[in-house]
Amino acid sequence: MSTKWMGRLLLCLVFIITASGCSSVLGPGNTGGSTGLSFSILVGEREMAGTSGRLLNEAYKEGNSFIELLRKSGIVTFAADGYSILEVNRVALSQDMMWEVQVNSKKLTDWNSTIEAGAAIVFTAQPAAAGALFQPVILTVNGGSEQPELTHSHVLSFTEDLSVKGLMKNSGMIKLAENNKTVLTVMDYTPLSSEEWKLKVNDKALLGNGVDMKLRPQDKLEISLVLK
Repeated sequence: MSTKWMGRLLLCLVFIITASGCSSVLGPGNTGGSTGLSFSILVGEREMAGTSGRLLNEAYKEGNSFIELLRKSGIVTFAADGYSILEVNRVALSQDMMWEVQVNSKKLTDWNSTIEAGAAIVFTAQPAAAGALFQPVILTVNGGSEQPELTHSHVLSFTEDLSVKGLMKNSGMIKLAENNKTVLTVMDYTPLSSEEWKLKVNDKALLGNGVDMKLRPQDKLEISLVLK
């Protein structure tokens, strides 16, 4: 046999052995993180799941309870009692709101129930008071690649005549300059000389007197840290 054909034969053997090794590592029923779970976070008409569905699938193991799955995935931040939800995928609700959880279109009542592969999980922001009108506005902080730990969203209730400036002041997270137009700090972070805060409403940049713009229910104000 020629050296050329011998080399090809060895290459094929290496490929077959490698593939067999990968199959044995995954084992039966392990799809390497693709377990068919679907995951949604709904705030009114907005979908805010981001990449959390992938994290949920990667954390899934057969026989997991719902609470175990959430804790392993890290997509939910719980209060000290271990069950009350503070944030879902870095989305926090104001005190007059709550999360409703559905699994396969049925309201979840038992956090220790087993989650089957292929389940559809939906977190929906709701008013805490039964029958109350739900009119959210969303404040999103985007720290980008420079300060990713700042990135999160806070859902607040809409009020009449609410402006961009009013939303920032009411949030308790943002400090404005004396002119009430320029953002100085967000979550106590002051931009470096090479950075600045940029404002967008519904993905459209605000310029000049844009902070006086009146908001409507479902509007999203995004404050992004960008390089000058």
